[in-house]
Amino acid sequence: MQAAVFNGVNNIVLEDYSLRTLEKSELLIKVTCCGVCGTDKHIYEGKAPSSIPVILGHEYTGIVVERGNSHSNFNIGDRVAIDPNIHCGFCDYCKKGKVNLCENLKALGVTLNGGFAEYSIVPVSQIYSIPKDFDLSVAAFAEPLSCCLRGMEQAGITHGDSVIIIGGGAIGLMMVQLAKIAGAAKIILIEPEPFKRNLGISFGADYAFGSADNNILDEIKELTQSQTDVIIECVGKSETVELAIKLAGKGSKIVIFGLAPMDHNIKINLQYLFKNEIRISNSYLNPFTFKPAVDLLIAGKINVQKLITNQIGLKDINNIFHNNINGSIKQQIINN
Repeated sequence: MQAAVFNGVNNIVLEDYSLRTLEKSELLIKVTCCGVCGTDKHIYEGKAPSSIPVILGHEYTGIVVERGNSHSNFNIGDRVAIDPNIHCGFCDYCKKGKVNLCENLKALGVTLNGGFAEYSIVPVSQIYSIPKDFDLSVAAFAEPLSCCLRGMEQAGITHGDSVIIIGGGAIGLMMVQLAKIAGAAKIILIEPEPFKRNLGISFGADYAFGSADNNILDEIKELTQSQTDVIIECVGKSETVELAIKLAGKGSKIVIFGLAPMDHNIKINLQYLFKNEIRISNSYLNPFTFKPAVDLLIAGKINVQKLITNQIGLKDINNIFHNNINGSIKQQIINN
């Protein structure tokens, strides 16, 4: 089969790749669609860890074409979405239900071969059914949406809250929709690109600001009467995390969702946090949220079609990593 193999920093090579024999608890999936995540780009640039060599790609869907020897509920021809995060089930964190903190965590497309290939070997435990008539390029959003659902759990939005979302990429725009579903009374999006700001408004944001807008802090504090309840940072940069802290009011909750490069740090005034009882949390992976994400997509509750701005064939994968496409939100690799 053809696969895009990551061999180290700035080095992805499309090559013929031999598949091993399936184990009894595995299925062979013909990959139909694989989203390109910011994490993939961080790995490619050497800003996030992975195995080497490895086939990247962890946001993918496909069709079952072969089964291992064991019985499973999946049949040849079934359409499926893949949860890439594999926890061991026996470490202390897994036994406490904190599977995203598993001490032996593995991930398809990061430590194990993933979806930037024609075929992928996947444990049965990681596979979720998709209806026959459902668009698999939409279903490929199940993984990032499941991570967003974990972020929303950390945010704890309640009815009537004022919510600020920093970053209008695919994650931020799904967060806008989830905040609306959660009952936020006021949703403010901060995003420099006008196209993404307009999408945010169409998805339910009440206001959208460019990150370079003059007096943005004063304008937002006036809109919220300095009583912002939740701020979700979806960029992964020191400056946007610092902006989130500046926007926080008394009792605000901040969720740092974006994955920052390993060398990014911030300084926080501890007395400011103390006096205002600001709560800062992170959101890591997707513990027990993949099935809800699949259900939301199938039910049409989250609009992701408008987030797909570029689809290319596997043979052209290096174009995505070598070129920054202006206005791009979500890029996908499509196998015909």
